[in-house]
Amino acid sequence: MPSTTDRALSTPLKVLLYGLLGVVSLIVVLTVVSFVFELVWGLIGLLFGIVSLAATIGVMAALGYAVYWLASRAIGGDEETASATDVSQMQSTGGAGVTSTDETDPVERLSERYANGEITEAELERRLERTLDDQSTDDTTAGFERDRELN
Repeated sequence: MPSTTDRALSTPLKVLLYGLLGVVSLIVVLTVVSFVFELVWGLIGLLFGIVSLAATIGVMAALGYAVYWLASRAIGGDEETASATDVSQMQSTGGAGVTSTDETDPVERLSERYANGEITEAELERRLERTLDDQSTDDTTAGFERDRELN
């Protein structure tokens, strides 16, 4: 059986040991909580970084497209000038509607421009009529020339 003195010494020792155990437990709990918060904040930071990167790429793409659009409008030239150039090129190649294999059909080209929104429906109809009239005149002239050569 322990004496009264042993019991008196053991009580302060128990208090000290329990106090030390409490401090160590507090440090461990705070370390775990700190790690969890750092992990959560790190994931939130990563998420914001990805969103920021995506937004930056989107803005850069929009600016690039705007520059492309403005440059194509500025450099594209006037359609009337382009049509006159096409007609003069056709006339210089023989006038019978002979074009190089690289060029597309004027009707297809006009249809593509309408589909791309470059010209209105009224403008498409007007240009189609003009193009078809030019082609029928060329075909009629070519037919007369062939008939004359055969006779």
